[in-house]
Amino acid sequence: MDAKRVAMVIGITVLLPLFLGLFVDAVYQEPTYDKYCGYNNYRPYPAKVDQNCTYQPVPAENQCSRDGGMPVYNYTEKGCQVYDTCDFCNKQFNDAQQEYNRNIFFILLPVGLIIVILGIYLMIDYLGAGLMFAGLITMFYATIRYFSDMSKVLRALVVLAELLIIMWIGYKKIGSKENSKKILSKSKSRKKK
Repeated sequence: MDAKRVAMVIGITVLLPLFLGLFVDAVYQEPTYDKYCGYNNYRPYPAKVDQNCTYQPVPAENQCSRDGGMPVYNYTEKGCQVYDTCDFCNKQFNDAQQEYNRNIFFILLPVGLIIVILGIYLMIDYLGAGLMFAGLITMFYATIRYFSDMSKVLRALVVLAELLIIMWIGYKKIGSKENSKKILSKSKSRKKK
């Protein structure tokens, strides 16, 4: 493959997944921390604190932490810390982020697979190779986005399924091309004899 074709393969490999990631981000925006957790729940620390403050956790504070919330405190006139409420903004943000990552996975994984299939069936080899690499990178990106939110078993199953799909597609298209070339070359050599 000459330098121009290699440059095309590299360009498609880099730019197509980048475009897909940016396009999905523009159309389907990621949750932001500020949307869920503003700064209005936090109380300013008092200027003067009594040295005799002793803090005893209350059962509601412990329950707040167990439920995934963050205890919010007020301060007495002496500046002693007192449990006030439970703030679930971090939990809500994390839940929204997990849902977003899952949706990105289900959007980009099939798109990446379609791009790989298009690359295999494209008759121009260097464009097809670029599309195949771009599709694989898109699938990798989609998997990585959702990977930390998957269970260990689901991680292994997803990667295995992706591997089997890619191997099957490769065997059906690339392997069948190579086998048909071998058969043609054997039949040509028999005709010459």
